Amino acid sequence: MMATSKACAPASRAPCAALRRDVGRSVARAARSAAILKSVAARTFHARVLDLVGDVGALLDLDEWRDGLLAAIRTAVPCDYASLNQVGPDPDQNWSIVEPPMPIESHELFYRLAHQHPLAEMHLRTRDGRPYRLSDVVTSAQFRQTDLYREFYAPIGVEYQISFMLPSAREEILAIALSRRETDFTNEERELLAVARPHLIQVYRNALHHADVMSRQVLRADPFADQTILQDLGLTPAQAKVLSLIASGQSTADIASQLQISERTIQKHLQGVYQRLGVSDRSAAIHRAWQAILPSAPT
Repeated sequence: MMATSKACAPASRAPCAALRRDVGRSVARAARSAAILKSVAARTFHARVLDLVGDVGALLDLDEWRDGLLAAIRTAVPCDYASLNQVGPDPDQNWSIVEPPMPIESHELFYRLAHQHPLAEMHLRTRDGRPYRLSDVVTSAQFRQTDLYREFYAPIGVEYQISFMLPSAREEILAIALSRRETDFTNEERELLAVARPHLIQVYRNALHHADVMSRQVLRADPFADQTILQDLGLTPAQAKVLSLIASGQSTADIASQLQISERTIQKHLQGVYQRLGVSDRSAAIHRAWQAILPSAPT
């Protein structure tokens, strides 16, 4: 017996051709829809990056930049906590800004245990500042074995984190960390932060430059505006004030009039200045004052 052919019989060729055309159109429509969705997703991705960079790009004041950065990042990549952390070997140089805020005791606990953080250890070891998730470097079980998790993260319910670095000194970490309780960060969110990071670094450098320019302008306007520098030499507030005015070129009579004290009191303060600075006259005291304000002044 001859096998029955599966090809369309002559009478059914027209319906078969129509079916092939319909299938072809459906495939083409699906391809166009996929391309449109991909294009929309790409535009949405880049729009989120642009929104993030744009939200912080105009923040030149360093304090405003720090606060605005965290708010902008939480909008671009939703999370339960966002923080900007500087951690290093000198405890006095450690600081953190967290949104929403945490009590100071939580900051101190984090500094004490930060050396156990898998991402901090990886960043310090490799100086690779790109975004990484906790799940990229350790398992959940490994993370939960640390005192850092048990004492700091577990009480606030944090299970997932992603972080990336900003420029910092060799032995320090200046990192932005985003934390979640329920779900890990996606590959797309990690990519978004990776694309945005170079722009955020430039904005950070702009803010540092702006702060430097502003401090130099203040220094030119009133070099001794911050008298704690002179007090750090061992002077009392009154002695620092008198020395700053003397170093600025004012006469004893002018200072007495400005401070509404007698010239004899000015001389008494100056004697105290000489004794504490270990100098014998006004010129030497003025030189010490300028050395403190401008450490590069000649000796």
